[in-house]
Amino acid sequence: MINRLIDKVGRKLLGNSMWLFIDKIVRLLVGLFIGVLVARYLGPDQVGLWNYCLAIFTFFILFSSLGLDYVTPREFVNNKQEQEKILNTTLFLKFTGATLGILFSTLFMGFFKGFDSHLIPLIFILTTGYLFQSFDVIDYYYQSRLEQKYSVIARMIAFLLVSCYKFYLVQSEAPLIWFVASSTIDFALGAAGLLYSFRKSPLKIRLSSFDFKLGKSLLKDSIVFSISAFVVVLYYKIDQVMITEFLGKQVNGIYSVSIRIYELFIFIPTVLVGSFLPVITEKYKKDEREFKASVKQLYTLLTYMSILFTLFAWFAGPFVMDLLYGASYQGSGEALQFIGLGFYFVFMGMGTGIYLVIRNKKKFVLIKSLIGLGLNVLVNLWLIPILGIKGAIIASIISNFVSTFLILGLKDNHGHLELLLSPFNISSIKRFLKY
Repeated sequence: MINRLIDKVGRKLLGNSMWLFIDKIVRLLVGLFIGVLVARYLGPDQVGLWNYCLAIFTFFILFSSLGLDYVTPREFVNNKQEQEKILNTTLFLKFTGATLGILFSTLFMGFFKGFDSHLIPLIFILTTGYLFQSFDVIDYYYQSRLEQKYSVIARMIAFLLVSCYKFYLVQSEAPLIWFVASSTIDFALGAAGLLYSFRKSPLKIRLSSFDFKLGKSLLKDSIVFSISAFVVVLYYKIDQVMITEFLGKQVNGIYSVSIRIYELFIFIPTVLVGSFLPVITEKYKKDEREFKASVKQLYTLLTYMSILFTLFAWFAGPFVMDLLYGASYQGSGEALQFIGLGFYFVFMGMGTGIYLVIRNKKKFVLIKSLIGLGLNVLVNLWLIPILGIKGAIIASIISNFVSTFLILGLKDNHGHLELLLSPFNISSIKRFLKY
């Protein structure tokens, strides 16, 4: 009986993972095609403005998420008798946070740019999507049951419909505001799909079921995750805001398309790290020697992968960017070349990140993220006016380097200097080539 149960759970976990993987692949392939088409039509000036607004949208997403995406699935698993109360309490909290997010982001842009700025309606349209993201609580419920195929199907349909919508906008030569609205339409269609899939669930959506005590408990658990997520968002998006402010939206448009291609490279190590997580976690519980061996194996794969991607970006980057985006994005290929020089630090940051997660070093993760953010902002302020896009890239590389290798200052870090250097041992290279 136990074996049948394990087999059932294993199949369910594998099926759930496959649906998530399919979703990623579809978004990468279709998103790249439509993204290139839209970028060529809008040009770097409008693409830069759009990405500037998206960065502001991301800064205030803290209010709509509240870190609840980290703790709510756990609560659904641990308190099966209270699932309807958890659902409605989380939904109420997210609606409240979304409303505050819309208000604060609009006020921020009003004070920063003036309430008569043409950016105000763009920011308002984008942040309205926070309200529709509130229904992600249904996805949290599906996560707890390993039934994310319903979420994936709903969101994939929404994504494909919006991709067709963007294609139509290009053909009809629509203005920028309709492209900006596509993000909110995507969230709205995704929310509608989630609600449709949820219609036969034994749980009912009743905001009147909000429980103040439970809400307070959820927020207390999620606050650390909220702050950490906010810092990470600032860390990765602040450069686009600063480039726009210092160099203009056209330069940000050129930088943005380079970042878009860079993100495609990040997909593979993300999947690899996620696959290693349960294995390394299990080794950590059992045997330190095997634990360190599995960490070395991950670091070796990430190291050699980063070297391969760096070489590809350096030698093929200009050709790829020119082929995809054309002459109007001149300079994006060179930007991709220099962005590629930081692959090693980004990939190793992912690797050391799961080590810290396994050891539950939440405070250290927050501290290193804050240090990385602060350093990134300071170096950006120094180098962007002098070196332009290259200054922003150098700032990212320096901050990623420091943030990643701060782990060496952690007490009881399992000899991490040796672990990080292990891929460069002759014996390790021989084993890897033999494997």
